[in-house]
Amino acid sequence: MINILIADDHQIVTDGIKNLLSEEPLLEIVQVVHDGQSAVDYCTEHSVDICLMDINMPIMNGIDACKRITTKTSTKVIAITNHQELAFIYNMINAGAYGYLLKISGKDILVKAIHQVMQDLKYFSPRVKELIEAMDSNSYSEIKSPDISLSRREKEILKLIVLGYTNVEISTKLYISKNTADTHRKNLLRKLNVNNTAGLVRIAYETNVLYS
Repeated sequence: MINILIADDHQIVTDGIKNLLSEEPLLEIVQVVHDGQSAVDYCTEHSVDICLMDINMPIMNGIDACKRITTKTSTKVIAITNHQELAFIYNMINAGAYGYLLKISGKDILVKAIHQVMQDLKYFSPRVKELIEAMDSNSYSEIKSPDISLSRREKEILKLIVLGYTNVEISTKLYISKNTADTHRKNLLRKLNVNNTAGLVRIAYETNVLYS
């Protein structure tokens, strides 16, 4: 039996996945959680084969949760998300995810992904595979991290920027002023030697600086 944890903060999504897998032989949903920290806690304390992980979740996002789960446990993480941006794909892969599916994927793809990942094989839904294969020859895994030193707060800010947060949203989430968030973003642009948010995201996934 393959033990599966679902981590998604939308009840309709978790109910849908449970219904899709309810009649599948050898698959058992052992728990459903609604934030990244709960996913980490459950995988640490219980035997879980596969964690189906959303990216945007409260308390701890899916990228950070995936990193902790794959570092501390033998659980294999498959991302299930609406995000098709390369930044999210690369960050989940860098964090240790074995698979990346879009929520528009059907049951056949989901079941195939679970069984393939259980064989220690990576699995990406067709659209995600197209995006990965279309990237240039400078693979994210082959790029060495430059000598970049970021403070804990700067890494927090950069993670939120990668996840698409605006300066106003960052200030609210981290309980800082908008001016402070603006200043941190400007400092990151200067430190990472880029001109815009797209550049910050590119550096984040190309260098793995968030986890250095």
